Amino acid sequence: MTEEELIAIETFCIHQEVETTFVLDLHERGLIHLTVVNEKYFLFPDELPRIEQLARMHYDLDINPEGIEAISHLLERMQELQERMHEMELRVKMFDAEADRPE
Repeated sequence: MTEEELIAIETFCIHQEVETTFVLDLHERGLIHLTVVNEKYFLFPDELPRIEQLARMHYDLDINPEGIEAISHLLERMQELQERMHEMELRVKMFDAEADRPE
């Protein structure tokens, strides 16, 4: 990924009215990924929806970073469980289809 495709956190923070320390805290907690180029922090464009969601939790819902971290982990776990459930539903359908076949 080229530097032109990256988003400087300062630019993001000004545009979204978010504190730089908040973004760095999310990075330190492992909730978002940043990269450093010439001693400046940059966001990956595919991180934008996630960081915007986390910023809304903090600024709109007044959830502290620890709460955001807990909620994030619960949402990730829920997504994993939904994916597993979908896979199991597909397996059951395949099993049912095989059971319905005449021998």
